[in-house]
Amino acid sequence: MIKKIKVDKLKPGVFITDFNCSWLAHPFLVSRKRIRSYKDIEKIKRSGISEVYIDTTKGIDIVETFSREELLRYFEDAALPDISGYDLNLDVRVPLKKELKRAHEIQNKAYSVIQRAYQDARYGNSIKLDEINEMVKEIVESITRNHDALLLLSSLKDKDEYTFEHSMNVSVLTAGLCKALKMSKEEVIEFTLGSMLHDIGKSKIPAEILNKKMPLSPKEFELMKKHVDFGIELVKDHDGITDNIMAYIAEHHERENGAGYPRKLKSNEISTAGKIGAIVDVYDALTTDRVYHHALHASEAIKDMYVQRALHFDEELLEQFILFMGIYPPGSLVKLSSGFLAIVVETAHDNLLRPKVRLIYDLNKGLPIAPRNLDLSKGVGELHTIVSMADPALYKIDINKYMLQMINA
Repeated sequence: MIKKIKVDKLKPGVFITDFNCSWLAHPFLVSRKRIRSYKDIEKIKRSGISEVYIDTTKGIDIVETFSREELLRYFEDAALPDISGYDLNLDVRVPLKKELKRAHEIQNKAYSVIQRAYQDARYGNSIKLDEINEMVKEIVESITRNHDALLLLSSLKDKDEYTFEHSMNVSVLTAGLCKALKMSKEEVIEFTLGSMLHDIGKSKIPAEILNKKMPLSPKEFELMKKHVDFGIELVKDHDGITDNIMAYIAEHHERENGAGYPRKLKSNEISTAGKIGAIVDVYDALTTDRVYHHALHASEAIKDMYVQRALHFDEELLEQFILFMGIYPPGSLVKLSSGFLAIVVETAHDNLLRPKVRLIYDLNKGLPIAPRNLDLSKGVGELHTIVSMADPALYKIDINKYMLQMINA
């Protein structure tokens, strides 16, 4: 992935692909260089360069954190609605603690259903659409009871199960966004079914390409792109496949500027299903850790997507997605001004700057603590404001462990 970072964030091991200036203005003989020491970084700083582009497929990634003020300034500059008081009116009918166990059962069941669908497709058997449809209804019902439960669980990641987890996570994100868009229950189910099947064509991609631990070659990527056409062929003759379901499968890689695939459709040629698919598919991919790609923080992924909105995404739908997810989506690790690390467990949609969090670590003492919940939306004071997103790897925090503790509590 090519990304722009501040020179102050550089570390030895990154691969600079563009110094963001003319070749005469940087201190090296070549314009693409692996940084091997802090002396290299000092040379760049002395040249007056403030930002560079790095290639994370050729060197280490840099995970940046953003302060609360930086996030607010970004969203204000992006001309989004006033997020601090925005309310999506998503009713919470069941408390998170009660829905979490149920949602975990749904998640595990969905993995099995998706896996069977892929196996059926791979071996030429008919896909059990009725089974998938029933699974989708359970996901939509869970989102209706408490939209944060499955969103929180979607942050549980296992790179060895990416294909099935990705289909599940995209389904959860699609169902949540469609609910936030006030679609009818029938439409929410229809779009979510399309999302669960959106990558079914990958069942026809050779395993050595699908599971390759390095970036794909141009030839391999061309074959990978055929998963869209394979998916269309696999589902087109099944009863119950609507135009919206087919559009989701066919168009989730199309882009607003016509640079997507397979048909290079442009903005007004892409269906609503395809536009939603593009947003949630990219978001889940960006926030998932792979062997050759480090996951971005949710806020960083959202920011990157919004910066590129005119090229890749429907702007209005992307804004609605950002408002639905919040600045601090469930599962995010955050640092509070009081010196505690916490996991965001629920988004207060009437106050996106003050979610409900679960305190897990005291940075002042450098020790984990007995987890406890804190609702920042209840006016607990400035002492507990969020000051930045935090990097789990930096603090050696195993978020999955704390998630499982919450489920089993």
